[in-house]
Amino acid sequence: MESKIRPDEAVLIFGDLQVGIAELPLTVSTESLKRSAWGLARLGEIFNIPTLAMTIPKSDGGLPEIIPEIDGTRTQYDKFLRTTPDSFANEAFRRAIEDTGRKTLIVCGVATEICLYWLALSGIAQGYKVYVVVDVCGGLSVRSEDAAFRRFEAAGAVMTSVVSLAGELAGDFTEPPGRDAVEVIYKMIGA
Repeated sequence: MESKIRPDEAVLIFGDLQVGIAELPLTVSTESLKRSAWGLARLGEIFNIPTLAMTIPKSDGGLPEIIPEIDGTRTQYDKFLRTTPDSFANEAFRRAIEDTGRKTLIVCGVATEICLYWLALSGIAQGYKVYVVVDVCGGLSVRSEDAAFRRFEAAGAVMTSVVSLAGELAGDFTEPPGRDAVEVIYKMIGA
């Protein structure tokens, strides 16, 4: 059995979860994607996991805006603009990960077949342990997203969800931060 994720060894990366992209017709509803993104951002906040957000330029040349479910939840995170499919081609982004000294990447984003594809595969190629949070991913089609997920697993990525991650990170549910992680689960399911 694989060891559990340790928050002090992880970096959280959101890929292209920006206004205008998160609302596209994807393999997951906009509401579900945003609710899960909020849950993951909240876990990053609770466990003080360094967080990075990749965006792409808007078609009108304006600056991209991270969805409020992330921007309004994470008090501190670093934003990076990417202009190639592979975020690791961005030297500042790559350096930001290296500077944390952490070797586990928790990744998510849209589209699964482009942004997330290269985050996961390049992260693995760079020697990181990669966890893909599937409910904070949105693909362009079920078939193409499924092909991407299968490629991630074949390369060594671990597939997970926000709820599973919350349980894995929580430890003791009776006191913080575990109790706070359980609260994320309850809020996500509307309880």
